[in-house]
Amino acid sequence: MENTTIEFNEVDYIVPTKTFKIEFSYLSKQGFPFVKEFLLKALYISPLSKFELSSFFGFNQRELAAAIEEPISKGEIAYSDEGKLFLTPLAKGYFSSLDDKPMVEKPQTRSASVSFELVGFNKVKNQHQNWHSGLRLKVNHEKQSLSEQHARAMFTKHFQQLVQNDELGGFKTHDNSLPSLYSVDKVTSKKTIAHRIKRRFEIDLDNQVKPLDLRQEYVNDEAVVQEILNETDNFRLSNNLNSITSAWDAFEDMSISRFIHDTSIDFRSLLAEMVAGSYDKPYELLLGPLYGKQPLSVIENHLKQLKPLKNNQKAQELSWYAANTRYWGMSEGFNTAKVILVNYSNKGNSKNYDLKLYLPCDEHPNIESQAGKVWKQKLGNLEFCEGIRNGLFDGSVEILVLEGEFAAVSYHLAMPDISPVHIPLGFLTTDQKLIANVVSVVNQFMSDSVSHDKPNLIGKFQTK
Repeated sequence: MENTTIEFNEVDYIVPTKTFKIEFSYLSKQGFPFVKEFLLKALYISPLSKFELSSFFGFNQRELAAAIEEPISKGEIAYSDEGKLFLTPLAKGYFSSLDDKPMVEKPQTRSASVSFELVGFNKVKNQHQNWHSGLRLKVNHEKQSLSEQHARAMFTKHFQQLVQNDELGGFKTHDNSLPSLYSVDKVTSKKTIAHRIKRRFEIDLDNQVKPLDLRQEYVNDEAVVQEILNETDNFRLSNNLNSITSAWDAFEDMSISRFIHDTSIDFRSLLAEMVAGSYDKPYELLLGPLYGKQPLSVIENHLKQLKPLKNNQKAQELSWYAANTRYWGMSEGFNTAKVILVNYSNKGNSKNYDLKLYLPCDEHPNIESQAGKVWKQKLGNLEFCEGIRNGLFDGSVEILVLEGEFAAVSYHLAMPDISPVHIPLGFLTTDQKLIANVVSVVNQFMSDSVSHDKPNLIGKFQTK
């Protein structure tokens, strides 16, 4: 258990990436026509006179003259002072051992579509990924403007590794040997795409966050790691335990507070309780945002058990209140969770619930018009979404609740002495009293206002 690490959050970083068409030539060993091959083989063994060669091949004088004309003109065979034909050093270089076939390296031309991310200029896969649900890394302007030159240099430097990894398509070479690059003839920038780097934040039982390690994935990993660290550390957190404590008090919750101290979290006890199970408690512990793997698995188990509504029953709302942190929703895991929640909203021809996602919006003079544009850029699709002001408990709490069925609560703890990103911990309950308590707190927030003209519920987003 001492080497145990716990995944507590996930953030995707999006690296602007350019796809290039690269036209190049490579050297590939090729054999010779049948007659020339055996002519070279015979002379490799020993110099021979024209008479000896004619006898060996059964050629007349005209046929022999035709056979030796091309290799003589190319400087591959020559006459000795004794009048015998012999192989020049050029032709001897075609052989690697006595039994080998003579082979010559010849330039072959081809082109490939290759993508390089613009931070460390690592070769990445060509497939297009969306720009949403992730934090976009900054790109050096010099690298971006000179991207074709950088692509040429990296392609040249790592050509054989790219071939070995089969990233340029198959090469037909003698004895499956690796080809060598002859020249890079033309590099053309085609389009900019998004490359996604997934970081799963893990912590050990002594509150040490596992460092980011990309050595297995990228040749030039240092530049990418540094930019990810810059993007994360530039937005250091402010401790939000006061807001979290207010939430614990409002929910009368004892599930998580006993594991939290001013500067540390008792992950050892938390994990021990999760392993043992919460059979004697009215909740299950959750570790991560509600779209994280462990919380989503627990939520999905309860969605599977929902009984479809009768024809005359009105579908209730499955309400998902997002946390107002820079990192919430910045993962493909969020999109996966949303799809799962939508899929479970119907069971056959029956309705289970209507999903509604409430997204917190920071104060802005034109919050009604600006908030939708901000979230549209972050998440893309805003179906099922409405805006709320600031979020629950200063945006520190995430909730998913289906009244009468279950409530899931995640406290997004900001503890900068431990982690550069939030540590979401929480619970799921089917206890009707606890569910009613959560619903009451949420309803109170939704009906309140910051002031008489600033209701917490903003409503549907304007995105135009």
